[in-house]
Parts: sequence; structure tokens; C-alpha cells
Amino acid sequence: MADMQDGAFRHDNMDIPKGDRVLPLFSLKGRTAIVSGAGAGIGLAVAHAYAEAGANVAIWYNSNKQALAEAENIEKTYGVKCKPVSKGLRRWPTAKAYQVDVVSAEAVDQAINEIVNEFNGRLDIFVANSGIAWSDGAFIDGPVETARKVMAVNVDGVMWCAKSAGAHFRRQKKEGTTLDGKPLENFIAGSFIATASISGSIVNVPQLQAVYNGSKAAVIHFCKRP
Repeated sequence: MADMQDGAFRHDNMDIPKGDRVLPLFSLKGRTAIVSGAGAGIGLAVAHAYAEAGANVAIWYNSNKQALAEAENIEKTYGVKCKPVSKGLRRWPTAKAYQVDVVSAEAVDQAINEIVNEFNGRLDIFVANSGIAWSDGAFIDGPVETARKVMAVNVDGVMWCAKSAGAHFRRQKKEGTTLDGKPLENFIAGSFIATASISGSIVNVPQLQAVYNGSKAAVIHFCKRP
């Protein structure tokens, strides 16, 4: 078991949760989750799962405006708060949207703080699912800017999300309160989850995606314990 220097949280957390029944231990009622890259696919499915378990969910997406309708659907289906968050969009009648860019540490930090304030003053789960693929053939023939963008979104984006979310997890563990000072209930530790790929562990022949493979390998190693 590897403790952090300040003892705020640790890997291999073996603390026993409160409760004497099994089913409530699987409930996420009252928790807040943020899922990036949740306009469709894996991220959207994760958002649905958390909402079904009772969590309030904030959806981050880049350009897929269908996420607005998906957020409304999640709210109606599961009776929880679900807000879509997107880069460069204004506020909408049925859900709120914010300007977020996962490659910007400042934008990520601002968005997380705003969401925590607007929901219930706490953050329990962050799923870093934003990512882009490489489709420009051999790396040596591909555009430099595309390679930089893949690394920025897939690697930097995960790092900045982990940094900002982790700061909230640590504060909550230390102080035992929500952001507005209320007692924090049912919080043992925050959960940070990043979507990687089997391509970060093996070489998918004949796929020409060295940059993508490298970015996902970085995510896998970044999320391993020190």
C-alpha cells in the first residue's frame, strides 16, 4: 500500500465502506461524475451507467451537439442531473454548456470547478474518455500538426483532467466537506478512470498508427501507481 506524502489518499485503498447491506454499496446516489468525450460511444454509455446507478453526470464533448439531447434523455430516464459540456457553445434552454478544451489545463480546471459548484459541491468520479485516432498513414509521411493534436488530446488531456480532479478528491478527503462547507457523506476516495486502448500494449498490424499507439501507452503508464 503506497501512501501519498500528505496522507490524503492512497493506492490499494482497503478502507471498509459504511453500511451492512450489499446493494446500497453499488449505489452512486448523491455522487457527481464527469465524463469527457461523452457525446456518443463509450463515453455516453458510461454516462448512462452512472446515471442509472444514481449519480449526477456532467457530459463533456467537443463538437457532437447530439450530446445536448442525450443529456436531456438521461435526466428524464434516470431522474438525475445531467449537463452537457462543450467547447465553444453557449447556454441552452434544456441543459447548460461551457467552453472546455481538454488540452488546456486552465480550461479543464475552470470547467471542473464550475460543475462542482453547480451540482452538489462534490466530485466523486472523473472518466477521461476524450481521444482522437490517427488516420494519416505512415507517421513519417503524416502531418506534424496532426501528430501534435493526437498527443495533446490523448495524453495532455488526460493529465490535466487527472490533475484538476485529483485536487478535488484530495481536498474532500482532507476536509471532509463539500465545496460549500457541508459535511461530505459517503466519500472514501475519488475515482479517476482513463480510457486507453489495447493499441497501447500491443502493435496492431497492419494499422499505421504509431502516434496513437504511443499516446495510449502513455495513458496506461500514467495511470499506473508510482
